[in-house]
Amino acid sequence: MTSDSGREKTITQADVARVAGVAIMTVSRYMNQHPSITEKTARKVKAAIDALGYRPNYAARMLMGQPSRTIGLILPNLENPFFSSIAHSVQQTAHSRGYLVWIAATNDESAMDLQLIERMRDHHVDGILLTASSDTSLQTRDLGGIPLVALERPVGAAAVDIVMIDDRSAACEAVRHLLSHGYKRIACFGLNSAIRSIQERITGYQDAMREQGLTPLPYLQCEDRESAKRIIRKLMSGRTPTQAIFPANSTATILALEALDELHYSVPKQVALFSFGDIPLAHILRPQISAVRQPTELLGEKATKHLLDLIATRSGASGVRISIPASLVIRESCGCKRPPSSHHDRH
Repeated sequence: MTSDSGREKTITQADVARVAGVAIMTVSRYMNQHPSITEKTARKVKAAIDALGYRPNYAARMLMGQPSRTIGLILPNLENPFFSSIAHSVQQTAHSRGYLVWIAATNDESAMDLQLIERMRDHHVDGILLTASSDTSLQTRDLGGIPLVALERPVGAAAVDIVMIDDRSAACEAVRHLLSHGYKRIACFGLNSAIRSIQERITGYQDAMREQGLTPLPYLQCEDRESAKRIIRKLMSGRTPTQAIFPANSTATILALEALDELHYSVPKQVALFSFGDIPLAHILRPQISAVRQPTELLGEKATKHLLDLIATRSGASGVRISIPASLVIRESCGCKRPPSSHHDRH
């Protein structure tokens, strides 16, 4: 739109209201996702916005104390497919509600959690989604009154809502499946056992073993390829070698597969394997890898919607825990015979 002088005219909410045939307050409520806006009115306002090319001035909105329409997402890293999938889902869900997402990674350093929360607060984000570092402990005062929803990992003393996968139940189901094959010597190993999700998976493994009157083996923590190789060599040596391995996350699965290959052990002929985490290309490896499939897209979607609801209603956290079930993908590494073209998910 141009003015009489030929200059580009700044489109305002008043212009949108005039074209849509509604009050300026109605446009403002639409922009802020107010629940009083009907679907019919929303369509009229959106059509006017699209026709005029209206773009909100977020800097001015922040100066006036209005929402910035931006949320922050803090993750331990972006290389891990688990976290990158969450980031993709958060962006899609937020964008569908008219929000931008500021994504940052901490490299699993707890000090970075606090620094990034402070920076995002300084830039007036409306709320934050956080997957905390393994040893992060936030106090309520650290949040400065900003809505925060935790993803997967608790954040210490601060009373915040959390959205997480039901790791314990999923791990228990996976180990039950291994037990159904007659395996009794099942080992659980993986990375940092201080992380809540890993602790839950270890507990699920122990639950399944004890259900059958079996004594769970101690959790074996590996740090890299060499330590994984030492663990696998130890598990497979002696008179009673391990019959099945339950890696507690995707990285541990990859390390286990590399070690088993280097040590020339055949899966599942000599040792079965069930992964917690459906690793990339698991379905085309030989053998195809049986796995717990984590609903990362749903996790990101539910967490984002919950945060946006907190922002819209201006309600504080109540310690809500939203748990999402995972599913088993049964392939070949567990000992099952899988038809070449089938895809069997068990929920």
